[in-house]
Parts: sequence; structure tokens; C-alpha cells
Amino acid sequence: MNRIVHSTETDLSTGEIAELLGVHASTVKRWFRGGARAGGRGRVPTTAGGHRRVSLDLALRVARDRGHEVYLHRFDSEAVRVWRAIRALKRGRAESAQDLLIAWLKGRRTRLIGHFLRHLATVEDPVDPAVLDGVFGGFMRRVGDAWASGDLRISDERAATREVSEAIYALLDSLDRAEHEPDPGSPTAVVATVEPDQHILGSLLVRLVLAQRGWNVEHLGTGLPIAEIVATQRALGASLMCVSFTPPRGAADVHRLFEVAGSLADPCHPCSLLVGGSAAQSARVPAHGHPFSDLRILANLAELSDWLEEHRHA
Repeated sequence: MNRIVHSTETDLSTGEIAELLGVHASTVKRWFRGGARAGGRGRVPTTAGGHRRVSLDLALRVARDRGHEVYLHRFDSEAVRVWRAIRALKRGRAESAQDLLIAWLKGRRTRLIGHFLRHLATVEDPVDPAVLDGVFGGFMRRVGDAWASGDLRISDERAATREVSEAIYALLDSLDRAEHEPDPGSPTAVVATVEPDQHILGSLLVRLVLAQRGWNVEHLGTGLPIAEIVATQRALGASLMCVSFTPPRGAADVHRLFEVAGSLADPCHPCSLLVGGSAAQSARVPAHGHPFSDLRILANLAELSDWLEEHRHA
């Protein structure tokens, strides 16, 4: 039997393989019993303490030989890199996932981008906002920076936008199932971007966070006049408006939203106004003199999730 003193990063224990493949540990032990040849793939090494350690690549090949497919199989030769990126995400680090997505984008392997994002979005319900911020949002920020520096073409940016938006829409479609339908008595939110902003991904992610937490969401899309956003809020009796700002918009545009929306709001039925996006971060919230029940500039979706939790029983 082969002996190893230190396992590599992708050498897994029997229990780790069982968890990954969704099978009982005894099944894994049977597949690799006694270090015997696994489907002709070679002998299985053990640690100095006699514990089996199986490489991820070998475990996936043997599982496929035995008719057992898992999400990593769809990534073929990229499976190990995907596994490493997901392991890093569990430790709160999104850089590996972003690097992987950028590499696929540059390599014209956009199909893998969609597979990866859809998998991440199905691990938890609701999706961890840190994943949405770090991977979905972080990837697109990297794409924007690379386009601005000339490292990516416009067609690359469009391909990235397509894959991210399609992944979000797939998640939203899944919420149409009866068990995810918001209660008629659930609060309503109006989500939009202000004219002339045509970037939709930020508001789509906000829509997803709200919908997964049971809110009724009226997503108006992009490039709306401020007056139309407020008119929709008043018509629906919405308790929340969410507006996203992206460059080249800036603090002056956010301050104009506060002023115009404040002048049009119904003081007898106040609502909250939450503003987000990279272009909003330099703006300042007026300390007083506005008609909103709450007025905030949020840095990310995690802050939105926290706000929703704070106001869940309000």
C-alpha cells in the first residue's frame, strides 16, 4: 500500500469524499477498500496513520465510472480549480472564484461561468449575500476594471453581463414555485435605476435578495425618471424604494434623488429609501429634513440583508 506523510490540498478523506458525492461513507470505503485498484485508476495512498487519502480527480473519475455524477463533473478538466474556489469561498475569500471566472471569460468558456454561478446560487436558500457581493458583483467589477484598462473587449463585457443576468433570472424563475410565493400581506418594494443609468445587474441582485426574503417586488428596470419611481411607490403603497447608481453617476445624482423624491413623497404614508451602488458611496445622507421613514446609503447586499432582517417585524 502506498504511504504518504502529508496530503496535498486536493487529497480528501473518506468522509470528505462522501459529503462531496452525497453518498454514505461506507460506499466510499467499498469503492476504495484496502487501497485496492479503483476501477483500474491506480492504488489509493494512505497517511502514515493508515487513513485513506484520495485525490479529488481520482474520486470524480471513479464516481463517474460507477454512474454517480455530481456538479463538479460538468466542469471536466476545471473541476479541481472549481473545488478550490468554492473551498476559498467557504473561508470568506472570493478572489479565487473571481480569477476563475475572468480566466473563463478570456478563454471564451462562458458556458462554465453560467454553470458556476448557478451552482453557487443553489447551495443556500436564500443565497448568501456575501456570495452575491463577492462573486456576482465582484466578478462584474473586475470585468469593468479590465474593460476600462483595455484588457477586455466590449464583447467580453457583454458576455459576462449575459451570463450573470441569466443566472439571476434563473433564480428568480425558481421563486415562481408556490412555496416561494410571497404572502399577499407581505411588504412591497419598488426597485429601479434613475435615468439615464442603463446598468441592470445591481438592481437585479437587489430584486433577488428581496424576493428570496418574501417581499413583493416591483422591478421597474433601468433609466426611470425619479417622479415615475415615486409615483409607482405611492400607487402600490410600497414601504420601500431601492435605487442603484453606477458610474459615471455620482454624489450629485444621489443628492438630486433625495431632493426630488423627498418633494414628491406622501408624508402621510412614509416609506424607506435605500440607495446602493458604487457611484452612491461618496454621497451623504441628510441628517434631517426628509420625509422618509428611513434613508440610507448601503455599501453592499450584505448590508441590505441586515437592514431587511432588522425591519422584518416592523
